Order: sequence, then C-alpha cells, then structure tokens
Amino acid sequence: MAETRRGSVSGGGTAPFDAESRAQTKQWLDNWKRAGPILEDIRVRELRQLTESESGRIVCEVLWPSVTPGGGDDGEGLTPIKNALRQLALRP
Repeated sequence: MAETRRGSVSGGGTAPFDAESRAQTKQWLDNWKRAGPILEDIRVRELRQLTESESGRIVCEVLWPSVTPGGGDDGEGLTPIKNALRQLALRP
C-alpha cells in the first residue's frame, strides 16, 4: 500500500486532514486564540504576586534536584549559588 503525506492512498482509511479533521483543528485553534491570552495574563499575574522567598524556593525545587556532579566535576562551583538560592528561599 502506497503512502503519501496525507495518509494511505488505498486501504479505505480516512486521510488525517479530511473536512471534519480540518474543522476540528480550526475550532481548536480558534479556542486557543481566545484562551491563550487569558491564560498568559493569569500566568504573568501569578508570577508578579510571588514573593522573593517563594521565587527562591521554586528555583531551588526546580534546579537543584536535577544537578548531580558529573565525571571530573565535584559540583563545588555550584555550591555558592545553591547556598545563596537556599538563603533566598528561606527569607520571610
């Protein structure tokens, strides 16, 4: 069975971009055109409401669990930064 970018030429299946699929995709895009800016405004507002302490805690939670010393690197260069961020996270 020959294949094209739109799907199988034979075999009775529907192409992935038939009229119904295009209509659903258009609806999805239209929804995100409306929802995207609303969600971005919420994200920005929530980020602006974070305190320095909350921001520091989040940075520590996100960055430090994933940092492990590699071959030839004992991680000492990261220790001062890690300590500073922990102190920032503990600030009231």
